[in-house]
Amino acid sequence: MKSLSTSFSILLIFNIILNFNLLLAQCESVSNNSASATGPYNVGSISEENGMRNGPDYSGATLFYPENAVPPFASIIIVPGYATLESSIQNWGPFFASHGIVTMTIGTNSIFDQPEDRKDALLDALITIKNENTRINSPMYNSIDTNRFALGGWSMGGGGAQLAAVEDPSLKAVIAMCPWLNTLTLSSSDLNHSSPVLIFSGQIDAISPPSVHANVHYNFTPESTDKLIYEIEFASHMVANGPEGGDGEVGRIALSWLKKYLIEDDCYCPLLLDTPNNASYYMTNIECEELNSQSIDFNSGWSMVSTHISPANTDFASITAPIVESMIIAKDNFGLAYIPSWNFNGIVNWQDGQGYLVKMSTNELLIIEGTLIIPEENPISLSLGWNTIAYLPLEPIDAEIVFSELTENNNLVIAKDYIGNAFLPEWGFNGIGELETGKGYQLKVNSSSILQY
Repeated sequence: MKSLSTSFSILLIFNIILNFNLLLAQCESVSNNSASATGPYNVGSISEENGMRNGPDYSGATLFYPENAVPPFASIIIVPGYATLESSIQNWGPFFASHGIVTMTIGTNSIFDQPEDRKDALLDALITIKNENTRINSPMYNSIDTNRFALGGWSMGGGGAQLAAVEDPSLKAVIAMCPWLNTLTLSSSDLNHSSPVLIFSGQIDAISPPSVHANVHYNFTPESTDKLIYEIEFASHMVANGPEGGDGEVGRIALSWLKKYLIEDDCYCPLLLDTPNNASYYMTNIECEELNSQSIDFNSGWSMVSTHISPANTDFASITAPIVESMIIAKDNFGLAYIPSWNFNGIVNWQDGQGYLVKMSTNELLIIEGTLIIPEENPISLSLGWNTIAYLPLEPIDAEIVFSELTENNNLVIAKDYIGNAFLPEWGFNGIGELETGKGYQLKVNSSSILQY
């Protein structure tokens, strides 16, 4: 027995080490250096001369986009400060776009526009960037993720971005660069929003002194809102006008903020907790969740897969990138497809609780990293007819037990695995046996209902 126990302990330690290494694999390409450097994508740009809408609340715009990345793309719009032009903040465009984020920089109708006007300019530009998704001649036609927008601005533009977040709660993130608002009349209710906000400031900024502006922005933003303030030592009002500010640390933190909150890639969260050496003040209320991982077998030919992990990066193309050379097609519960050879991602994002039907040319192993899904806290909604579901428990469970509630309500017609083995409650037949982690399953139900593990 001692020998058996020792062998088990060695095996357990081996698995812990293996899982730890797998855990690092998905995020291993993310580093301080990669987040501050130019990204992997080529960048194109268009302006109003190329047919882009000319919005009434701003003047002039440039749209920067990644040329060789898989859509749909999240987007950010950035507006400059008082008495300055669009060109003053335009370095952000190629930088963010090279990392896969569509970026629009805009000018204002008057260089003397106030923060409220710049708020209106940003919200008007949102209309323009959404129009690019439907404009047939646009390079961004059907390529914009219309649920993922962020706003940013410098000086009065940063103040305008904060005000816009109050008006539009759907915004995924805000970047306020050395923000300016009239703090003599400003109250906490003016910045009462839930959009995660990143605030940059310069220690010796004479135009927007941090103690009067950036720090007030941070303190007036609700504690329930994720927020971070980074004051750069010996820096002036223009330190955050581009990603090169603060020796590249401004770019690193800004990109990491957008990756975490706009793209929902938790691999970048630890970078936000790594305080830059040149920070004279650095404060945040965010916490990084501990990441878990799961190894999933993708068999040659057709199979159904699922995960009990909520991915750190939900983009379906990004998740499956390590095995993309062998992937022919993947389909979700609604028949939407991801076809790598066509550079087409109709699935868009990996959904918790969903199973996927996949065809592969070879056997592959995929590591998915993220947060563990608690089965008891995540019931799966079932629609009338066929559904492809994820198996969320960590251990195999007999199909008769898993589907007992659906069976008792006479709602389950049939359940199938990827081989075609079936569970037929009406016949008392269980050809599936136990459901397994990493596998997806198809259910046919008589009416909309809930599957509760």
